[in-house]
Amino acid sequence: MLHEENLRFIKEKNKFYTFIWLFLLFELAVFFSLLYFYLIPEIPKTNLQYESDFNTIFLYLSYLAVIIAIPLAYKIYAVKKKQADKLTNLKQISDKYFLTLLIIYSVFEFAALLTLISFYINKMYEPLYMFGIVFTAVLLNKPSLKRFMQKIMKEEESQGISAEEEKTEQKQSENKIEEK
Repeated sequence: MLHEENLRFIKEKNKFYTFIWLFLLFELAVFFSLLYFYLIPEIPKTNLQYESDFNTIFLYLSYLAVIIAIPLAYKIYAVKKKQADKLTNLKQISDKYFLTLLIIYSVFEFAALLTLISFYINKMYEPLYMFGIVFTAVLLNKPSLKRFMQKIMKEEESQGISAEEEKTEQKQSENKIEEK
């Protein structure tokens, strides 16, 4: 099994990662609430008309950011996970995991803020659908202790198997000596 110190370290790190995740969700919800309730009285007055080309371009750029951000975040996670698999030190793995989470959350934050700004500029409801997609992606990317410990548990199992093999070999060599 894992040493108590390593297990405690992992639990502390996981609490920290979960706090960052919850803070991101809270911050996105607050931004959404402020902009939504601020703009609700104005939307029927504008009759959903485009005011300028810049607003339209920004609207499409925010959509593009969401479409690119979600697959990009999963690709970044996969690449960083492969890099972390080569590491053996628990603290290095933890740092790599933390860096990966920060990058992923920054990508999601960028896309979400673009959609909210687009909602504010254009006074249309369509960017809120994209915001909902990003918010759902953030919800699905909750840091988990199981994912974090997965590589470490594999290493412990392989170390346990190799230790058992050594014991078996040692017993076999003792038996051969006794037979002679």
